[in-house]
Amino acid sequence: MKNYTTYCWWTGDNELSENRKRSLETMKIAPGGNIVFIDKDNLKDYILPESPLHEGYQYLSPIQKGDYLKCYFMHHYGGGYSDIKQTSKPWTEYFDRLNENEDLYAIGYAEGAPNHVAYLEDCRLDPQESIKCRTNTLSEDGKSWTSQHLRNNWTKLIGCGLMICRKNTPFTRDWWEALNEKMDGYLEELKKYPSQWPRDSHNHVNPNTGEKSKYPIAWAVLHGHVYHPLTLKYHKHIDQDLTYPVMSNYQ
Repeated sequence: MKNYTTYCWWTGDNELSENRKRSLETMKIAPGGNIVFIDKDNLKDYILPESPLHEGYQYLSPIQKGDYLKCYFMHHYGGGYSDIKQTSKPWTEYFDRLNENEDLYAIGYAEGAPNHVAYLEDCRLDPQESIKCRTNTLSEDGKSWTSQHLRNNWTKLIGCGLMICRKNTPFTRDWWEALNEKMDGYLEELKKYPSQWPRDSHNHVNPNTGEKSKYPIAWAVLHGHVYHPLTLKYHKHIDQDLTYPVMSNYQ
């Protein structure tokens, strides 16, 4: 069966802004397909009994809950994912291409510049204890995280905001296992210092208190730190033709 489903979500307690509502209402991703909007109330309906959410999910910031769910849904369900932003054209041709080519694992949009690459050096976990998060992530001696491999090959990467994936491919399996390794590594700190605001990130200043956050996870650790290295690893199975997201007037 061909899959034309696209998922969007909003994991926080705050309401969607008017711009976000308009973006969601006007998305024309795949005529004949459906857009599934997930929030904190209906998420439980999509969590598979054999694959529950990680224990640490409850402590994540809403932004990083969204990062976690990208992997969960792309691995277990497949289909499309979109940030709540307007799309510039329908995705039907891309869905058809993925549905018809089993050697194609994902379709995304090309990263725009070297400085868009995830800064892997922000990860505070010990790289020498990482088993899953190693490909294109480590220095030559294996003792530190480095983004050099990604910066050298940034034209082969796809961005994090929109994607279509075939479920349960080598790409999504590696993504899922590496994400859970990150979650395991930060779990005890997450229990001590859970998220305090929607965009919480390690050492960022909480705008509500003016204090530096003790939340343990830096901004891109749960998504770009895993996703970018793996899109490089599997770039021969990933197309970059998806249209770039509309980046204005969406918040």
